[in-house]
Amino acid sequence: MGKRVLVAVDLHSVSEASIFYGIELAARIDSSLALIAISSSTSAVKSTPREIAQDKWMERAVAESQQREVSLEIFVASGDFFEEVIQFVRSQSAVRFIVMALPKKAKGKDGNKFASEIKHLHEEFEGEILLVEKAGHITRVCDRYLQPSAKEISV
Repeated sequence: MGKRVLVAVDLHSVSEASIFYGIELAARIDSSLALIAISSSTSAVKSTPREIAQDKWMERAVAESQQREVSLEIFVASGDFFEEVIQFVRSQSAVRFIVMALPKKAKGKDGNKFASEIKHLHEEFEGEILLVEKAGHITRVCDRYLQPSAKEISV
């Protein structure tokens, strides 16, 4: 099986920038694309495949994939965002890139929790994790979250 790009989308805050970057990356490296739309089990957002398929962002993602000739598979999951992503990549050995939005909580008071979750994901996944803050602003997880802090560096 060939290389695969995974775009993980939180249905509470869908980032079209991360979806379209994932499509662009898949087209550039001649890869297929898997899109997993994840809703927490307590969510009030649309969570059935039919409801999600009717969302405008999903229609645009499908159209863009077709235009770029990128094979797209769509998965829907319910549960903890990071646990669902980890479960997916464990079951899909061909995934080489994970693309996801950089959540607002990564900068606020929940920043430590996000950093811990992203480090755990990195431990479970051997490929590259790319965070999209907005269109054109991509951060590699290893560049931002896996560098030792000044406190961790011993002299």
